[in-house]
Amino acid sequence: MKKIISAILALAMCAGVAVAASGCGCEKSKKNTSVTTSNSSGPGYKIEPTKPDFEEGDFSFYRLNDKEVKVTVYKGSSKNVEIPSTVNGASVTVIEANLFQNSDIESVKIPKTVQEIQKYAFSGCQKLKEIAIPEGVRTIGVNAFWNCKNLTKVTLPTTLKKLEWNAFSATGITSIVIPESDNLSALSEKVFFQCASLTEVSIPITITKIADDTFAECSDSLTIKGYAGSYAISYAKSHNIKYQEMAR
Repeated sequence: MKKIISAILALAMCAGVAVAASGCGCEKSKKNTSVTTSNSSGPGYKIEPTKPDFEEGDFSFYRLNDKEVKVTVYKGSSKNVEIPSTVNGASVTVIEANLFQNSDIESVKIPKTVQEIQKYAFSGCQKLKEIAIPEGVRTIGVNAFWNCKNLTKVTLPTTLKKLEWNAFSATGITSIVIPESDNLSALSEKVFFQCASLTEVSIPITITKIADDTFAECSDSLTIKGYAGSYAISYAKSHNIKYQEMAR
């Protein structure tokens, strides 16, 4: 009998250990995929800025390598912002995600050293009225200028390679010129989604792909300007958008 009881206790202990070990493994395998929601109304999120390596003036920076840094935090109070081109001997090449999100800045000067504007960098900046994105910028990230309601004027560079989805959605843009360049050949999903004031967009012959919803819920007065026989004109016709053929 003692042998039977001992065997039962041993089995029970083994089962308990197995369950505990299994539970531990499950917990350890779980990944934290949550994001911190932003204070803005509507869709969006806010991530914590990369821990900076150093501060200079009103900005904090993270060193990407010996020659490049990205700007991670703006702690100034000025509504007219100028991002420096170099700090501590390194070029500022990246504007980090969410850098100015929901801030009350009215203008910003981006240096020609910048190559990337990351997601949500300027989203919700309601007082921002115009932005000149300089030559050198290659990527404008997801929702970078989303919900900038009073942003009416935007200048894009010929160096642009990626114009990510929703980049200028829900802005006040009235007209836009997509630059003619071999670097940019496509317009992503919802880039100008819900731009209710957008009435004119000039699209070069170098654009050979446009998502179906790139101009969804824009003004009924929207007119696409493009060269005769170009993809832009074919797109306008197939999507029932007004168009104007330009002479070569």
